Amino acid sequence: MSVTKIQATHCDRLAYVYVRQSTAWQVVENRESTERQYHLQARAIALGWSPTHVEIIDEDQGRSGSTAAHRTGFQRLVSDVGLGRVGIVLMLEASRLARNNSDWYRLIEICGVSATLIADEGAVYNPRDPNDRLLLGVKGTLSEAELFTLRTRLYEGRWNKARKGRLVFPLPTGYVRGPEGQWEFDPDVQVRERLGYVFELFRREGVARRVVRDLKANGLELPARVMAKEAYGTIVWKTPTLSNVIHILQNPAYAGVYVYGRLDYSGDRRSAKTGKHLARLRPVAQWPVHIDAHHPAYLTWEEFVSNQARLRQNWNREGSRGVAREGTALLQGLAVCGRCGRKIGVQHHSAHERRSSVYVCQQGYANGDTHVCQSMTSRAVDAGVVRAFLNAVSPTSLPVAMRVLEQIEHDLAGQRRQRELQLEQARYDARLAQRQYERVDPDNRLVASELERRWNEKLERVAQLEQAHAKAEADAQWDLTAEERTAISALSQDLPAIWAAPTTTQQDRKQLLRSAIDSVQLDGASHVGQIEVQIRWRSGVITRLIVERYRRGTDSLKTPADAVDRIHELAPTYTYAEIAAQLNADGWRTAHGRSFTSQHVGYICRRDGLSRSTGNVRLTPKEDPQTIH
Repeated sequence: MSVTKIQATHCDRLAYVYVRQSTAWQVVENRESTERQYHLQARAIALGWSPTHVEIIDEDQGRSGSTAAHRTGFQRLVSDVGLGRVGIVLMLEASRLARNNSDWYRLIEICGVSATLIADEGAVYNPRDPNDRLLLGVKGTLSEAELFTLRTRLYEGRWNKARKGRLVFPLPTGYVRGPEGQWEFDPDVQVRERLGYVFELFRREGVARRVVRDLKANGLELPARVMAKEAYGTIVWKTPTLSNVIHILQNPAYAGVYVYGRLDYSGDRRSAKTGKHLARLRPVAQWPVHIDAHHPAYLTWEEFVSNQARLRQNWNREGSRGVAREGTALLQGLAVCGRCGRKIGVQHHSAHERRSSVYVCQQGYANGDTHVCQSMTSRAVDAGVVRAFLNAVSPTSLPVAMRVLEQIEHDLAGQRRQRELQLEQARYDARLAQRQYERVDPDNRLVASELERRWNEKLERVAQLEQAHAKAEADAQWDLTAEERTAISALSQDLPAIWAAPTTTQQDRKQLLRSAIDSVQLDGASHVGQIEVQIRWRSGVITRLIVERYRRGTDSLKTPADAVDRIHELAPTYTYAEIAAQLNADGWRTAHGRSFTSQHVGYICRRDGLSRSTGNVRLTPKEDPQTIH
């Protein structure tokens, strides 16, 4: 009966074999199903089609059949069927073509209009025949119902196991499964201590990028667990990257918490390639499964939550401070507009311009306003805030010097410990490579040469680490005398001296301000020539002050006022040259630090109204200045 449905007009057209697996994992693992689908090419030939008229569509491999929106192969098939180019469509089962009834029935409708047959391994169906059409419709319904049944069964079983904390998934680096399936610390001391060192660095630095910089500066690598099938579960050591460090810091498993359901797939966003829903992170309060004290922890839950808030504050966007950077504007990340309440940005100038940074509120302008809200130079505002900060903090004692020294010594000891662990592991790898080389038959050069090469690589690694360790130890050697410790302790009581010290960087000054100030509200538009500053301290107290706007020429070089007064005093009696000689004899210098000349004196006299027309100054033609240098 199947053969009688096939006419010569069908064989004159193409036979399409549609091949699809839902996921990339199925493409790799479900080889038998894929092979059966490709065998449909031989079935098409057996049904009467020429091998040159059989075309395989397999570009939808690894894509779900729940929708046709992202299946280019299925779309091409439907298009060619509608154009009358296809005589028969072969599939393993209805679920390979579509898991959605709307897509399935549309294909059947188009096949009926274009007189295209549909076939599987057992039969050929004519969509124009009522019985065949009814049977195809039942197959499509069963395919869609099968998908929902399987999904529901797997979905509910997975969540039921997750709520008990027993759902198995790859463990994060630093954990292994015990004999009864429980989570345990990795027995490798280096792995455990390296992860603990990462959390300690972030505790001290507060910025993930600085953690990466510190690790790289000390030549320390991060452990990673291999997920490939060949070496699944083994630990490899990799150069630290920002993404790796952030992944460690944001993983709640290191806080001893079992979490499942952090990703939400209920949105409308889909992948342009596979058509699957794109996930978004749920807030901590909305995690469906959250089991505290599920396994040993590297840090407390409170510290984990604090770390997440710290990472969010490091983002350079509205509502967060951002990281303290190297720029000259001390209120970067703290300044808030006193008119619209938005975060104020900073504009920097090039170094050779010697211009102060500018605080500017331009969020409204970026969103379509005709003008920026307000702007002001940072010089006057920063000076006022710094004075208020030093006045508020200086009277209190700052006995932090000894704690700082202790922290430095603790950090050096931690770095030394990490280097020693890394060096010990490298020496073990070298000894292991040596034993493997010594066990092989020397005459078997094909194997011995490769083992010898690996042994040499391990020895080179040991030599590099030993050299780096020796250099780091030499650089870290320091021994403070009792007098030096006393001097440092005394200096710690003088915050203004620490603030003005040339070794104090702009980042250090910004960190000092952030330790005491929550935000600074600026209003430079309400009062002409003045800026209203409101400092909100972390204690909740608000300090208000008014600073004068910076005026052009305020910081320009000027002749000393006492020297100008002296010129005014001598002008009625002496010539310009005599006045210049007298000023030089008294030790006065010009604004640029040069000796006075008759031209300098003449310029000041004319500027202040002591011109030759007054008769108060005796001039000679040679002393009449035309230009001033």
